[in-house]
Amino acid sequence: MKIFIVAGEASGDIHGANLVKELKKLQPTASIAGFGGQRMQAAGMQLLYNLADHAVIGFFEVIKNLVLIKRLLKTTEQYLREEKPDVVVLIDYPGFNFKVGKLAHSLKIPVVYYIAPQIWAWWPGRIKEIKEFAARVLVVFPFEEKIYARAGVPVTWVGHPLLEHIPAATKTDIYEQFNLGRDKKLIGLLPGSRRQEVEHLLPVMLAAAGKVLATQPDVELVLLRSSSIDITLLENIIQASGLAVKVIDDETYQVRRQLTLAYVASGTATLEMAYLGIPMLIMYKVNALSYQLAKRLVKIPYIGLANIVSGQKVVPEFIQNAVEPASIAAQTKKYLNNPAELKAIKDKLLQTKDKLGTSGASSRAAQEILAQIR
Repeated sequence: MKIFIVAGEASGDIHGANLVKELKKLQPTASIAGFGGQRMQAAGMQLLYNLADHAVIGFFEVIKNLVLIKRLLKTTEQYLREEKPDVVVLIDYPGFNFKVGKLAHSLKIPVVYYIAPQIWAWWPGRIKEIKEFAARVLVVFPFEEKIYARAGVPVTWVGHPLLEHIPAATKTDIYEQFNLGRDKKLIGLLPGSRRQEVEHLLPVMLAAAGKVLATQPDVELVLLRSSSIDITLLENIIQASGLAVKVIDDETYQVRRQLTLAYVASGTATLEMAYLGIPMLIMYKVNALSYQLAKRLVKIPYIGLANIVSGQKVVPEFIQNAVEPASIAAQTKKYLNNPAELKAIKDKLLQTKDKLGTSGASSRAAQEILAQIR
């Protein structure tokens, strides 16, 4: 049995790795290859290209990378024609994966889309394209199942893999482990898993934090690094800010649980923080032309998954030109000086757990993929 998987971005690599593990449990002799990241490779997938570490966001940013995209599509076509896998599994990352899905369908290889594109958020017309090439779509939110079913797309709700990715709290003393101040208010910086995001957001996050520290010295800054981001990039930006920042690879999420507040790039991380009940300020900034185009396609009032899943604006969003130090610092001070408001936000965020289904999404997704082959 041969399975070809494509995942872009750090979150896709995480969920893809869990999926590979479950597929191997159910079908130990299966040959699994594709594009993803180091986690998927460690889980047992033959990594043909590390797409997770080279993901791009924004319409015009993609245009700049057309040469790479064409080369990867050529590699994909060659692999599909020569190896003839039994199924192609696409994990999120629609800009590239739509092309792979159409290619696989043209070669009569069944396609399963896992963690389907957020068509309910923007560019809903894409569901017609998905219907053309996907044999089955596996969705992570219950409301998505109804949307795809109404459009006549074979769909199954498997729950959100986030539930199995975040480990339970431990008794580890993270203050001692990472030399953090017990009497400090911890502000976490999560500038994203893509270089573009870090370059756009981290300097502003640090500038805002500097304004907060100027009046509230009881604050300590912790940057939670994504494995896809080069530590040198972070160190250079931090050094330019002149601030003291601890950079931590928080794979166990125990540091995040202790944060008073976080600055978070819009994406999966906002849902993770909501699950942990950590109040946050969500930030999103891309190329100006990409943003103008995105504005015309977005159909929902919020951009952060934490707010989208909650169904209300629980935490503030700073988008494009609003990503500037003064307003972010002002909101931060307001929250830090109002513990009751922070507690109310925390309680609202924790309610998102009930909307993510039950643990075991990767196992259910693996069963659906193997059923498609059979």
